[in-house]
Amino acid sequence: MKINKILAVITFGLITLSGCQSGIVWDEVPESIYSELDLGSGYVKNRPRELFTNKVWQINYGLEGQWLENFLAKAYLNSFEQGMEYENTTGSAVTILDKTLNPGEKMIVKNTLETVDDSSAPEGKKYIVHVFSFDKVCYNTPNKGHAFIKSAFDSESVKPYAFIEKIESESAGAKDDMYRYIVMPVKQDQMVLELIWENQYACKVEPINGAPKLGVPGDFTKPQQYMVINTAMRPDGAPEYNRLYEIQVHMLEVTPEVAHANTSYTNW
Repeated sequence: MKINKILAVITFGLITLSGCQSGIVWDEVPESIYSELDLGSGYVKNRPRELFTNKVWQINYGLEGQWLENFLAKAYLNSFEQGMEYENTTGSAVTILDKTLNPGEKMIVKNTLETVDDSSAPEGKKYIVHVFSFDKVCYNTPNKGHAFIKSAFDSESVKPYAFIEKIESESAGAKDDMYRYIVMPVKQDQMVLELIWENQYACKVEPINGAPKLGVPGDFTKPQQYMVINTAMRPDGAPEYNRLYEIQVHMLEVTPEVAHANTSYTNW
């Protein structure tokens, strides 16, 4: 009996809902919604990361301190999203896209988007994102109770470019060579890049031709391609909008001081 009552309520609800909707004229989804595939300002986020194993010292752990076995340091290099004045300090000429920058000269450099003809791409166009990155990045420790130990890197094949802000401590667990910041190479074959979308909910990204996934370490020593597909609901018969993006990374040499001054630190 109870089941019959429940079915009756459901049936009545469906009939009522149908009656309420009768006569309603639904608006068509605007094409601007189901064709949205544009990148937002800055185009690409560049988020270097580095795993340090027994390189960070916990100064105040107990009486003698101890090593932090594994520390995943993360940073954010966002200078070229909006553009910055880059100075060539390399001692030789540098080519930045189609411009030659001589030693000591400066220019505004920012991520750019180039559209080129490509018969194999949707609508015959390929969108190339030129991403600029420092060749160095600065990492910091979780807090002032932790420090990078300079001598811990003596046996490493990849040496830090610089240690910055020496830490002095009266703690019994203090060491002589403790530093708050460390400047390391940006590994182009392990870069963490993400596309910045005008509407992040409008589309999905599919790596193609062997490209790495975005948001995790990947090899960007060569151009990598991504098919972007709009996922919004669209009217019957409306085409699915796709666009081919290609990411090209351009590394620019900077001093350790510039890397330190232009790194944003993050806990993402």
